[in-house]
Amino acid sequence: MFNTEDKYAFGRDKKESERLNAQHKLLSRVTQHTLLHPSIPITKDDVLSIADIATGTGIWLEDVSKVLDKAQVKSYCHGFDISAEQFPEEKSENIQFSIQDITAPFPKEHWNRYDIVHVRLVIAAIGESDYKTAIDNISAILKPGGFLQWEEIDEETYISEDNPVIWEIRRCFDFSLKAEGKCFQASAKVASECTAAGFLDVLRLGYRSDATDDPHLRADTEQRLAAIMNTLYASLLLRSGQVPDGETASKRAGELVEQHHRLCAEGLSPPLTIMRVVAQKPLDAPL
Repeated sequence: MFNTEDKYAFGRDKKESERLNAQHKLLSRVTQHTLLHPSIPITKDDVLSIADIATGTGIWLEDVSKVLDKAQVKSYCHGFDISAEQFPEEKSENIQFSIQDITAPFPKEHWNRYDIVHVRLVIAAIGESDYKTAIDNISAILKPGGFLQWEEIDEETYISEDNPVIWEIRRCFDFSLKAEGKCFQASAKVASECTAAGFLDVLRLGYRSDATDDPHLRADTEQRLAAIMNTLYASLLLRSGQVPDGETASKRAGELVEQHHRLCAEGLSPPLTIMRVVAQKPLDAPL
């Protein structure tokens, strides 16, 4: 059930692909449907090259392509992931997919090719020492003047003064990620490495689910957090040796989900925060 060896902490079956697609739709609502931050210039009749790293099912690229098409902006999109297992069987004409690890150099045909590079939710997949390499690899495939947009659900989400479920998730994630040499402060790390690499106008901001006027977002966020407990929380318990086996991990997760539902019924519904970093590669960057 749980992946204890692969960089990716989840499975790659049909059910997991459905979870990824549902997660994408929820995160889009949390960010008020700003798939691309407004600071990234989009002009009618542009032709943009866009890369999506850790693309999964490619759903972010599909949605961005549709948004650009409506804005009369032509696009070439390329999705990269460490596995092809979740790539869509039916592909759009302007979207291609390749196997690629963010911590490994990209093939030369991708260097200086992309106007926008998007990364999302790799906090449990890459080590803290890998962020500098990842930013260098992204810089290599960005055109001079191109933009990086990187999004994470990290420690900023798991902050609460009165919710013991959030306290436990934060404790588990902090312990587990540190045990694997990973970084719970992912968005801050990305921003820091972008600045160190010479990127311009580095922006780090958070979007909260309780800051929107979506009347259904609270209930959907509660379900999303329960899904995190049943998947990532349980997986990290097992991967970090906090429990002896998968059955115990599932039991612990189930108990936490029950407590979560009780607290939500009492009005303690925690918001979801997604962190976003936006940065621009300098125009005078060497080719």
